[in-house]
Amino acid sequence: MKSINVILFLLMGFFGAGCGSAGRPAMSPHGVDDENFNAMWDAATEVLGKYRFTIDRADRRAGVITTFPMTGRHWFEFWRKDAATPRDVTEGTLQTIYRRVTVNIRRKEAGGKEYLVAVQVHTTRSDLPNPQVTSTSEAYNLFLNPDMPRSASLTGLGGPSGSKSVPLGRDENLEEILRQQIHQLAAKKLTIFPR
Repeated sequence: MKSINVILFLLMGFFGAGCGSAGRPAMSPHGVDDENFNAMWDAATEVLGKYRFTIDRADRRAGVITTFPMTGRHWFEFWRKDAATPRDVTEGTLQTIYRRVTVNIRRKEAGGKEYLVAVQVHTTRSDLPNPQVTSTSEAYNLFLNPDMPRSASLTGLGGPSGSKSVPLGRDENLEEILRQQIHQLAAKKLTIFPR
């Protein structure tokens, strides 16, 4: 009797193994086979990576990707592409500029298969005061006083220390470049790897 139970148990395990969902793709709010959304999402993450942005939040369910703020390009950083115009390069060289990107992927029409990408690039400027030495005693405290930590010696020079930023608005030139590249890469993914 025990051998029959063992055989039945093994047969149930053998035939029941094919009923699992291990081979099925994960469900997404956009549909299992929504290749248009997947192509757009993959293209957005690849383009942001190409521009050296680090992804902070990637919410597929909401269709939102945000990045951490990144310092802007200086004139000698020829390999970086985040400054769209020569004015942006000059501004990033003279002052610390931060850029943060938000990408929204939405359906063009309710129930439709086409998606649109909205890109927003928010820019801010660092407003951290630079220390200014205006007397001999300040120079002594800044450079020669071994008992005073450097952060304490900078406190009285140029105002309070701490990270501050001033919003500058949106970088519409970079927004348009990123949006076009995301659409082009998504179209390329859909034509090269059709399903």
